[in-house]
Amino acid sequence: MENASKALLMAAGVLIGILVLSLAVYLFITFGASAREVNNRIEESKLTQFNAQFNVYEGRTDVTIYDIISLGNLAKENNEYYKDYRYFEREYKIRITVRFENNKSIIEMVGNKDNHGFINDYSKVDEDGKIKSLFSCTKVGYHENGRIEKLIFKENQ
Repeated sequence: MENASKALLMAAGVLIGILVLSLAVYLFITFGASAREVNNRIEESKLTQFNAQFNVYEGRTDVTIYDIISLGNLAKENNEYYKDYRYFEREYKIRITVRFENNKSIIEMVGNKDNHGFINDYSKVDEDGKIKSLFSCTKVGYHENGRIEKLIFKENQ
């Protein structure tokens, strides 16, 4: 009788141990999934915040040459930062392109060092102090990973 009670105590101890281990594994999996979900939300938030710098121009028809040059500098800064990444061209490169009124001049602003010529040519003001040359954002493109890839501007006529 004494051996049977010891066997029952041992079996109960083993069952309690299994329950504790099962609970530990369950908590580990649950917290791991929560951490992954939080990390995904943070990455998504960063992507949205990054793209917002460019998306604000989507569909606008009142973009100035100063805005375009600022975007070009932002894109250039991004491209310099990511240029050594393995999938730079496919996932990180940003292009800002401007098509001028005569449709012959297509200028990619990224990496262009002579922005003063653009400013002089396209920042003329009228009698009311408004800039005459305005541009429209005609196209916005995205990489497969959701990052902004290109913005194309066309001079308003």
